[in-house]
Amino acid sequence: MALLEQKGYTYSKQPNIGSKLLISNGYLGYRGTLDEADSSDLVALNLNGLYDGNVEYESVNAYNPLYIMLKADGINLNPKSFRPKKHIVSLNTETGVFRRQTDFKYGNIEVTIKSERFVDQIDKNLMYSKFTFKSSKEIEAEIYSGIDTSIWNINDIHLKRSKMEKSEEMIIIHSKIKRSNLDIFVGVMEEYSFKANDTHKTKSISKYKIKLIPGKEYNIIKYAGVIHSDSLGKENLIEKLQNAKKMGYKKLLKRNIEFWNKVYEISRIHIFNNDKVKEQADYAVYQLISHRPYSDNTSIPLKGLSGQYNQGGISWQTEVFLLPFYINVDTVSARHMIMYRIKGLEESIRRTKEYGYLGALYPVLSGYSGKEIDSREIKNMIHVNGSIIYGIYQYVEQTGDYSVLFEGALEMMLEMCRFYISYATLSDNKKHYDFLNVYGLDYTHGDVNNEAYTNQVIKFALDSLIKSVAFAKQTDKAEVKKIFDEHGYDDLIKEIRELRRRLYTKKENIEYLVESFDDYYDLEDKKISRLKKAKYIEKMKGISFDRTSYIKNSNVLVMLALFSEEFPNIVHRKSYDYYIRRSVQPDIFAKIMYILEACEIDLVEDAYEMFEELANLDISNNNLFKDGLNLVLLGGIYITLVYGFAGVKRYTYLVSCDYNIPNKISRIECALRVMDNIAYVKVKRNSANVKWTEFEEDED
Repeated sequence: MALLEQKGYTYSKQPNIGSKLLISNGYLGYRGTLDEADSSDLVALNLNGLYDGNVEYESVNAYNPLYIMLKADGINLNPKSFRPKKHIVSLNTETGVFRRQTDFKYGNIEVTIKSERFVDQIDKNLMYSKFTFKSSKEIEAEIYSGIDTSIWNINDIHLKRSKMEKSEEMIIIHSKIKRSNLDIFVGVMEEYSFKANDTHKTKSISKYKIKLIPGKEYNIIKYAGVIHSDSLGKENLIEKLQNAKKMGYKKLLKRNIEFWNKVYEISRIHIFNNDKVKEQADYAVYQLISHRPYSDNTSIPLKGLSGQYNQGGISWQTEVFLLPFYINVDTVSARHMIMYRIKGLEESIRRTKEYGYLGALYPVLSGYSGKEIDSREIKNMIHVNGSIIYGIYQYVEQTGDYSVLFEGALEMMLEMCRFYISYATLSDNKKHYDFLNVYGLDYTHGDVNNEAYTNQVIKFALDSLIKSVAFAKQTDKAEVKKIFDEHGYDDLIKEIRELRRRLYTKKENIEYLVESFDDYYDLEDKKISRLKKAKYIEKMKGISFDRTSYIKNSNVLVMLALFSEEFPNIVHRKSYDYYIRRSVQPDIFAKIMYILEACEIDLVEDAYEMFEELANLDISNNNLFKDGLNLVLLGGIYITLVYGFAGVKRYTYLVSCDYNIPNKISRIECALRVMDNIAYVKVKRNSANVKWTEFEEDED
């Protein structure tokens, strides 16, 4: 069991704690904040797939139906304003339950507050909490409970025309999304272990006054929910809340535990003799399951459902770092992610036309229906298409789900590759096609020619499309002909084959090094050890990096990590040694790839050192918790454990593994689904094996 605890209360640490102890089910996410917290404490009930905004387009936060605040003898019992004697918050990744305990003392009186909450993983509109309090002496208590309508928004207000309906058993607030005019309903039903009159009958937060009996526990149970984009949302929400209340809190909690027990059977990564890494693995898998998309209109935001960070946008890195987990353990969610991209095709074509090109260039960061929400609008970051196709092809090949090709994936890949034809430039000698003036992975050198990763991922994209067309023809040749005739794709596929045949990609030189981009070796370069790097950087402060061979992210190492089979081992080794010395402050995407590449060349202890830095679950790890929960990094933790340290490789329907385990781990076990079978991988320090069983579909 991974129980993540934070002891004591420090106001400055609350934003990171709120991100770390987030609970979610893919439809909604609720930050790990206290029951009495408000918008100033960054409380957020964030909704996946619901966006609003004019200049600043971002995801929508709903009203908070779990708000409860306790006053004792007129004192607001909130750690922010009244120092507690004891304070602990925790998240149990085994059950997805958030808990808190806070003990207050004033004079000779002690008051204890306990609460727990969890989101419904089956009926995803719902969430529940239980709030308990007691006093050591008889005191006058005031309880405030209901729906807090003060919303924490980063850029704009998104709800309008709110109307409240309140009865003795329920509160419902109906609002409209500001610009789309969509309906959103937030509701709560409450159970009290005490009787008292509500003195705030016209407000969304009820107020009760009671006299506490010494030592007696009092509790409030909340059945809360959100429904949006549904004209019958009010009726449906009321029915759901009534059914939940009828079922009861204990049974709902039991059902929640059963859900997690079942889903962990295949998804868990078993780490032996290293409790720290086990905890990190458990946390990553827990949050990835918690954020599985619930429909074809949604995917997984870069910062999950921890708020409006990064505008709630879906990153181009999703298919590289997040999709593999779902392909391995949850193909339904993986398919949702593919369909989300398909539904963004029309918007991408429209946008690409505005840039002056044909086909579809997908956005760096996207919202509903693939709308670009990255304000930078980098028009030449063309590797995005290839990175997305990389993930989609992995899904098609590993699952054998060719139906997705006929539901838009084939057309999408064709249009993405049409863009590459439109962007390509025939070389001066007319022998090959170049990709010039591109913005690659290394942000210190923008607008370069023939960037190694970009050209390699384009090659993979073209190959993947050609193979996918063959898959589709094997499945339904007549339907493929219909699609091609309807869109005139026969000529396009010929052009794509020609582009693939004459595409220029970087190869190793006589020193077994792959050049990062054209003329990279002509840049100023100084051979220095890694120990001297910081001193050298300080010396060259103020000098633009784009004139030197120093890079932020090594596109070559990323390319080698993703396409390891394309290059001999000596190229991996020489390039790693060369570029790791020249990589300055790489971002998370690059660091994860460096770990995979270090494992590829048996530098496992170096890989583990980098892993420890990234996967650290302390709230001081700003890579993971600052400005929201970084889901891409959590996907990276999964990938480095499975494909790095466990050495898993897949060759169509075959799976292999290798012992790349660092000294501090004795064994790794994991499972992945391939077609209708499950491969159980077990890797020790001196052995590795894969066992197969047939996948059994859950009857539920």
